Amino acid sequence: MERLNLEKPYKTETTYSRETAKKALENVVQRIKAVNKNKEFIYRITKAVLFGSYINSNKEKIGDLDIAIYIELKDKSIPEFEQNFARARTSLNYVPLILRFIYGKEEIYKYIKNRKRVLEIHDGVKVDEDAKKQNEKVSYIYFDKYKVIYEEGKQQCGNLY
Repeated sequence: MERLNLEKPYKTETTYSRETAKKALENVVQRIKAVNKNKEFIYRITKAVLFGSYINSNKEKIGDLDIAIYIELKDKSIPEFEQNFARARTSLNYVPLILRFIYGKEEIYKYIKNRKRVLEIHDGVKVDEDAKKQNEKVSYIYFDKYKVIYEEGKQQCGNLY
């Protein structure tokens, strides 16, 4: 299986200690639960998967903490674009027209990231769709070792590394 070509918005040579990554990871799970409880967010997170160098190496320094987030609409009775536009309208910030179509997802990714440079958030559904386009049975997220750090309806136990 060949890895999918992962597009990152920017590439840096910055490295982080495992301790820094671990602290950020613990915060991610708390923020996921907060998203799902907060009625203002129009999406909920159904699953979050940790993958990449943090799990697949023993090095003390890592490039970033890769997390795939799977989300879906909380209320499926209203069209997705209408909910995104409404959510963008209630935002205190100016939102360009093109971003209004995906505002709800971007808002969640930004909230989960929490300005932590060590975190790299990926749309799990999009990655899985890209794998199918390339006739791969599974996406690169599941290619090496990975850990499901959150799954809706399941009790999370154990440490996160």
